[in-house]
Amino acid sequence: MSKEVDPHSQPESLIVGHISNTVSEIQNKSPIISQQQIEPINLKYSPEVNLRTRSYFVFAIGLTFLIVFMNSALNTETSANDAMDYLRLGNTLCFFSFAIAFFMNASHYKGKSDWKLSIGQSNQIFSFIGMIWQIILGILCILIIVFVFVPMH
Repeated sequence: MSKEVDPHSQPESLIVGHISNTVSEIQNKSPIISQQQIEPINLKYSPEVNLRTRSYFVFAIGLTFLIVFMNSALNTETSANDAMDYLRLGNTLCFFSFAIAFFMNASHYKGKSDWKLSIGQSNQIFSFIGMIWQIILGILCILIIVFVFVPMH
């Protein structure tokens, strides 16, 4: 009473009629089959006010102060005390501008670190170490001014 099936024949279709509509509905709902364009996101830190670039200008201003006051000290025709005052003033202004530039760089590293955390990237250890080093160098410049150049006056 059971139906015998020829081993080389195709089985009978159980679904009749709406096969093409069902397949097209599955293709439209499937996220794998639909083609979406993926655009890369620019993950470069570019703040509105780039403190790192401005810190380079502050470094240059400090070196300019040093060169100008050293030149004034070497070309002065007055006493040795005036030449020493020029050198002291040039060095003080140079170290002070370096301290400002180091603190600006530390601010840049802090902003970059916060930005990385906001976009979900890991806060790299290099940003943290760079920020700490910049702060240490800035404090060192201030200490040199306070303990070396100010007592000379």
